[in-house]
Amino acid sequence: MREPLKDRIRLEHILEAIDHIFQYTDGKTIQELNDNTMLFYATVKNVEIIGEAAYHLTHAFRNAHPGTPWEAVMRMRNILVHDYYKIRLNEVWKVVQEDLRPLREQVALYIAETDWDEWEKNEVVIVESAVHKNLIQTARRMKQRGYDVNEICKITGLAREEIEGI
Repeated sequence: MREPLKDRIRLEHILEAIDHIFQYTDGKTIQELNDNTMLFYATVKNVEIIGEAAYHLTHAFRNAHPGTPWEAVMRMRNILVHDYYKIRLNEVWKVVQEDLRPLREQVALYIAETDWDEWEKNEVVIVESAVHKNLIQTARRMKQRGYDVNEICKITGLAREEIEGI
């Protein structure tokens, strides 16, 4: 559950990260990506940003736009961050070559077509935001009382990253 006022900003972050990747990889080959460590990790970092921004969209927004593979986008981020030792060049290249253009088109369309003033008044989004705020407050109190992060995750349903950031 995320803050509703940030949906548009998170979508803009996705576009910005995609544009960075295109800027870095334009005219490059998979071999050049493999041979240039800085280029490879700049690309990976921006794919991570895309997944993190998608994760921070409200559930209501993601549910309202089921044509976008949000779960796959977030899973890719989790693999890159948590299973960094399993990163495969071919998978990153495939994402760059096949997945980012359609995602960029969808996200740009969502930004253009969404009535953001109305979206921010959406009752489901407002309730989701209030519930999330309460869960964060609960997690903060639990953390102060010495609860383990895994316990807090299990009880609140919040992500480990959110709890660690408190």
